[in-house]
Amino acid sequence: MEKTEKKSKEGIQLTIIETVEALMEENKINQSSLAREIGIGQAQLSKCLSRKGNNYIGIDILIKISDYFKVPVDHLLGRSTVKVEADAQSNADICRHLVNLIETGTVNIINGAIEEDTYQPNRDSTADPSHPFRYEKKKNAYKMFYFSNYRPLPDTNRMSKSEKKNSESELNASGLYHPKRIEINAFIEYYLKLRDLYKKEDLPLAFFEQAIEDRLNQMRY
Repeated sequence: MEKTEKKSKEGIQLTIIETVEALMEENKINQSSLAREIGIGQAQLSKCLSRKGNNYIGIDILIKISDYFKVPVDHLLGRSTVKVEADAQSNADICRHLVNLIETGTVNIINGAIEEDTYQPNRDSTADPSHPFRYEKKKNAYKMFYFSNYRPLPDTNRMSKSEKKNSESELNASGLYHPKRIEINAFIEYYLKLRDLYKKEDLPLAFFEQAIEDRLNQMRY
C-alpha cells in the first residue's frame, strides 16, 4: 500500500516538472530567470525541479509559476492541457455572441446614457494651439443589455377569453420568474465579487480561476 502511494506522488511530481520545463522552453526562459521572476532563489527552484530525491513543489510555488505562465494550477498537475487565453476576442467574435444573445431573446435591451470623461476638439479661436483638445464631462447614449429575472408578460389585449385563460394557466404553472436568468445574474454577482478580490491581490489567480470554473460547472441551466 505504501509503495503504491509513493509511486503516485512521484508520478505527479514528474508531471509537474515536465510541464514546467515545457513552459520554460516554450517561453524561452531558463531556471535562473524564472526563479527571479517568481521571487524565489534559483537553488530552491532547481531543487523543486530535480528528478532526484523526494523534493516536492509546494502550493505557494505552484501558484507563483501558474501566475507567471498564465496557466491554471490544474495544468501544472496534468489535469488540464488548456492554457488561459491571453489574447482578447476579436470584435467580430464579440458581435457574433451579442447577435446570438439578441436573436434568441436571452438579453433585454434598453437605451441608456452614461456620463463619461471625454476629450473634445478645442474649436475656440482663442485657445492655445498646443492644446487642441479640452477635457469635458459628457453624457453618451448607448444600448444597454441586461438579464431580467422576470418572464415577459404576454400582450393580453388582443387575446380571446380562452387564450387569456390558457396564458394565465401557463404563468401559474411556470411562475413569474425566469430561473435561467436568475442563475446568470447570481453568477455575475459572484464573478464580480471574486474579481474585485483578485484585482486587489487578496485572491491568487489560480484560486480565482478555479472558483469560477467550479461555479460554472455547477450551473443547472
